[in-house]
Amino acid sequence: MPLVPLFVLLIIFVALALLLGGILFARRLKQGMTRFMRQASLPRAVARSLRESRYYGGLIIQTAAQYPSGPMRDRLNLTIKPVNQWMSNLNRLEQGIIKLYSQRNLGRELRQIDFEIESLRRRLLTSRGDEAAYLRDLKDSKEKHQTALQELHRFQRQAELKIQKIASDLAATHAEMLLIIARGDFNENRLHRLDESLQEQMSGMKDILAAMDELGYGVSGI
Repeated sequence: MPLVPLFVLLIIFVALALLLGGILFARRLKQGMTRFMRQASLPRAVARSLRESRYYGGLIIQTAAQYPSGPMRDRLNLTIKPVNQWMSNLNRLEQGIIKLYSQRNLGRELRQIDFEIESLRRRLLTSRGDEAAYLRDLKDSKEKHQTALQELHRFQRQAELKIQKIASDLAATHAEMLLIIARGDFNENRLHRLDESLQEQMSGMKDILAAMDELGYGVSGI
């Protein structure tokens, strides 16, 4: 008789484990799909550079962790210490960039504002009096709007180029780490260059994040 309740409890335990596992899997799947759908709004080059940056950042951490314990591993860990903060900033950058692209189609907006300004110029050629004054004021307002859009578009392009450069620099940093480890050449000058490279990438990312905050597309720290 005691075996029956035990068997029932075992079935209940297995069922609960499967249910919990299913919930966790569904949550991860939803998170993955959400990230995929958000990235779909980004230009392919930007989305690829973000993936590569995250990939090489992870490889840098993994490479240092796999090195045998000792002074050299401690030195590598010191070098990659900023990487965790860097990865957190990468998440912020990705969310901010997605926010920018999902809210604005700057190419279309610029084409529209150009068309409207040109239309106002043509109307001004034949307008007189109060109508002409109104059209001039409207054109001035449209031109200010145009200037703001152009500045935002320039920032967007600069951010794209910086993101691509960060991905390329991280790949180079990881390759340099592998070369140092393979040769066993833990020259302090080499390691110092790695330190500077990672700090430079961190600085570049902070510049983008600061500019995005000023433009209203920033995301609070993680």
